[in-house]
Amino acid sequence: MTLPRLVAPRVDDPARVDLAVDVPGDPSRFDPPVLAAIRCVFGVGAEPDAVPDGDGLRPVYCVALPVDAPGSLDADDTHEFDAADMLGALQTRARGRAWAMRLELDVVQTAASAACLDLYLTGAPDDAPALRVLHTVALAGGGRRLTLGTGLVHTTPAVARLAGSYRVEQRTGDGVEAGCCGAEIGMTEYEFE
Repeated sequence: MTLPRLVAPRVDDPARVDLAVDVPGDPSRFDPPVLAAIRCVFGVGAEPDAVPDGDGLRPVYCVALPVDAPGSLDADDTHEFDAADMLGALQTRARGRAWAMRLELDVVQTAASAACLDLYLTGAPDDAPALRVLHTVALAGGGRRLTLGTGLVHTTPAVARLAGSYRVEQRTGDGVEAGCCGAEIGMTEYEFE
């Protein structure tokens, strides 16, 4: 993967022109983005005989991994869920439907950060499908919550390749970092094994 890669440009909103005054030399005045959620979304195709593809995933199960909860991680500081075996079990048991999975990360930006800073993916596993913005929700006060998701994976080895370190950075127009968030994610083990 060639890094960094723009995933969400700053918000182009004339109502926020007071926030978007050219960023001074100290981008630390902006709050960093916050990783708000990590989810493994398992689903089927739109029709009973359809293979999930593109945006055609119909979510059936969603497993949320705890983020920033005291005591939620074991000593390795990796957010873990055995999504590979889960997809394998679903495919074995539900023979009448084709199953797939994607990894989702929710990232929150404040109003000032969203108006002045672009959001870049600066770290992801080399073999993982590229993250893209699935949807954006405006938050009270002008901030935004972006749901970033990988492409769909259809096999247990492909799920295992989603494991690794993810990092998202805010950057000014001239490329200066202004805060980041991220997580180390495991896809083949359970927390506290």
